[in-house]
Amino acid sequence: MAVPMTYDSLILQIRQYANRNDESFTSVIPDLINFAINRIYSEAKHIGFERVLSDNELLKVNQPFIAKPNDWKETISFQYTVTDLAEPNSRFLLQRTYEFCISYWPNTPKTGEPIFYANYGNQSINTVNQGKSFDQFYITPTPDKNYPGQLIYLGLPQFDEDSQTNFLTQRYPNLLLYACMVEAIPFLGDDERTPIFENLYNRTLQNINRDTTDRYTDRVTAKEKD
Repeated sequence: MAVPMTYDSLILQIRQYANRNDESFTSVIPDLINFAINRIYSEAKHIGFERVLSDNELLKVNQPFIAKPNDWKETISFQYTVTDLAEPNSRFLLQRTYEFCISYWPNTPKTGEPIFYANYGNQSINTVNQGKSFDQFYITPTPDKNYPGQLIYLGLPQFDEDSQTNFLTQRYPNLLLYACMVEAIPFLGDDERTPIFENLYNRTLQNINRDTTDRYTDRVTAKEKD
């Protein structure tokens, strides 16, 4: 039975495959792993990056701002439920620009039933995303009460010394390893195995995409019909 991949075992594999144990290479391996996960996300975001955040008070009265999850990369859907009706009714917030939202509802202290949301905040470096990202949602109109809701989004898995495994290590360890080696190519110089790593990554990615494309397409089609 194969031993499951962990963060520590992946670092060891990268060093073995690269045949490099020097400090200059070892010190950049954590960055290479992050770059590899971002590469996989950009080329196969449908294979398991989806997250669901449910909260009985996802939208809070008099609060137009909501902090995004630390691992957020992209929103799929943002819904809330109106519970004080004869039958609870779920409604989806519509994404707009921040400028649109403040033009539509310029009086923040005034409240109402939410309709729109926008990405908002400082474009500060996020240690999980390894990139620039607005860190809040802006809700308009400002919620007039607390609403339960659900945010479905795409997010990068936490993966470091404290979080040793994730869905990539459990389901697609070869893809993750090959992606790391592709990212390591600039440090390997004229390594004659460079095209081998690239081919292994591309072939593994194609096989995974082939297995999951039909399910992903079916879901997107159903969502667009809603």
